[in-house]
Amino acid sequence: MQTVQRGADSTIRRPFGFAPRSFGVWTVVGAVLVVVPQVIHDSFVLDVLILAGLYVGFALTYDLTVGYVGSLSLAHPAFFGIGAYVTGLLATKLHTPILVNLIAAAVLAALFAVAVGIPSFRLSEYSFAVGTLGFATVGQVVAQNWIDVTDGPLCVTNIPKPAIFVTIDSLPAFYYLMTAAAVLILLFMHRLIGSRIGRSFKAVRENEVMAESVGINPLKYKMLAFSLGAAGAAGIGTLYAYFIGIVCPTDLALTGTLTLLVILFIGGSGSLRGVVLGAILVTALPEFLRIGDQWRLLLYGVALLLIINFLPNGLEGLFHRRSRT
Repeated sequence: MQTVQRGADSTIRRPFGFAPRSFGVWTVVGAVLVVVPQVIHDSFVLDVLILAGLYVGFALTYDLTVGYVGSLSLAHPAFFGIGAYVTGLLATKLHTPILVNLIAAAVLAALFAVAVGIPSFRLSEYSFAVGTLGFATVGQVVAQNWIDVTDGPLCVTNIPKPAIFVTIDSLPAFYYLMTAAAVLILLFMHRLIGSRIGRSFKAVRENEVMAESVGINPLKYKMLAFSLGAAGAAGIGTLYAYFIGIVCPTDLALTGTLTLLVILFIGGSGSLRGVVLGAILVTALPEFLRIGDQWRLLLYGVALLLIINFLPNGLEGLFHRRSRT
């Protein structure tokens, strides 16, 4: 609970760091999210909502690096794939529970992020992007060809459903699991960005030289954002593996990065609200419109052109302009 002083004798309490008005809005949103599976029983709609929740969490973890420290990473699908493969292999071969798999996936992805980030962040921004692209490409090649471990193109199959007090084996149960994960990531991001660490992230993004002059180590905070984002992506990969029940090398494909970049462009990078709305639009709208992969790419291209021309700062920029009028 945070308090904000007003005058000499009164305080405004902000539950979990939110202002009272916005806290009320989030309470209503939370109530709606809770009742959705009780009023919607269509399996297709629930599938789309689960996918939207997955991409909300996925995009928020990606925005830590791209939106808050200003480094273009192309490795996020690889960290997602690490989480999915670690979970699939542990669950099928050792039958370990979901919490063990989640922690193992997050730790391993964070270690890979450190191994990739330390040399890559010492390069120029363009070289960093190329270095992370190389890591993502190698990750997919390893998943495709290390057949003894990953089963290659045959994929890791028959992943059992997870159990948290009860077995999660229905669409409503997975909806609650994915929604809870997305909300927890959102709350964590809100607290992190509002903290001293979050302010340091933004300082590094705006001007590294100026940030260093006031005692902020740019490499340290870039590595922190990159590692936290990787761990979060692996956690989302864990939930994805349980939901789909199969993990394939294509889950590490670079098309995942394209989707994430479109989400950030449409929503507005460096904005929690914009990223959440962008993730919902980019994942849910094509599904509801029944658009195939080729038409989906065309839609992404048209959307990007429109955003660049009319909303260069994404939906968040539109919200800011409306708030000033």
